[in-house]
Order: sequence, then structure tokens, then C-alpha cells
Amino acid sequence: MKVKKFSDAMSELDSKYVEETLRYKKKAKRPGWIKWGAAAACLCAAIAGGVILTPKSGDAVPSPSLVQVANPIITVGSAAEMEEYLDFPVPVLDKEVASYSVFVSDGYPTMGQVDYADGSQFRIQYGSGDISGIYGGTLTGTANIDGAEVQYYDYNGTAYAIWEQDGFSFSYVYSDNGAADVETIIRLFQ
Repeated sequence: MKVKKFSDAMSELDSKYVEETLRYKKKAKRPGWIKWGAAAACLCAAIAGGVILTPKSGDAVPSPSLVQVANPIITVGSAAEMEEYLDFPVPVLDKEVASYSVFVSDGYPTMGQVDYADGSQFRIQYGSGDISGIYGGTLTGTANIDGAEVQYYDYNGTAYAIWEQDGFSFSYVYSDNGAADVETIIRLFQ
């Protein structure tokens, strides 16, 4: 813009606008601490409200009737009843049985257990892996019995065997002459 045009433009302005512009003062900016102070006050109020409105958990008396947990073990009366739950055959040795149990996992019966009167215990479950419930034993030997690779372990005087056969995992905890029982179980399952 040229000087002459600028001068002409300035002369056309009403004098009251020029006076108003000269009297104009910029508003003073608030200090930053006021903004942060307001935010801190809101935070303190929210915390205090939460503490006041939160029920005191230390004064509450627990009510066991409100808590229900399903028993993951079903005790049954026979191998036939166990097989109804599990949908697969459970080989049982020809010796006195103390109890039959079915273990439930995620709401579904998955493992069968036979406890014998002599203290031995047999378990069967779909899948693979050690289902003995004894971890940290020392491998004492292996044997191939009718195609099943059996591993024999000892853990602090407790002897047990684990093996897999036809898509199932097996374990047998025994005291005396348990190796012969393992062979019998394998043959009964075939």
C-alpha cells in the first residue's frame, strides 16, 4: 500500500474510533498458578468425595451364604457310574476298592480316579501328560508294555508310573508289586 493511499484511508476514519483505540488496554493475563490451583482443588474434592461415599469394608461382616463354589470332585459308587460321567471306559484292578472319584474341570468331568484299599491309586484322563499329581520324582526306569511306553518314578519313597495309551493319560501310584498292576491295567484298557 502506498503512503498516499494509507494517509487517505486514515483520514476517512472517524475520530471516535481512533480515540477508542488509544484508550484500549489489553486485559491482564491470569497467573498460571490460579489454573493449576483450581485443578488441584477439584482433584482434592473428588478424592474426599470418594473417601466419604465409599462404604467401609472393614466394618462389613462376611456372609458365607453368598459364596458358593462347586465341589470339583464327585464321589461315585462304582466304576460303571464313573464311566457314565466320563464317557470312556475305566479299567479297574481285581482288588478291594476304597473309593471311586470323578474330577470336574471347567464344569465338565475330565478325570477318573480309583483309590484302592491297599493305598494304591489309579487315574485316567483324555490327553497327554503327567496326571499323577506328584511332581519332582526321580525316573527309575522305563518299559514298553504292549506298545505303551511306561515311565516309573520314585518320590520320597512313593513309587508311581505314568504312561499314555490310545489318546489317554494314565498314572498309577503303588506300594508293593505295582509294576505287575501297571501291566494288568494296560491290558484291561485294550
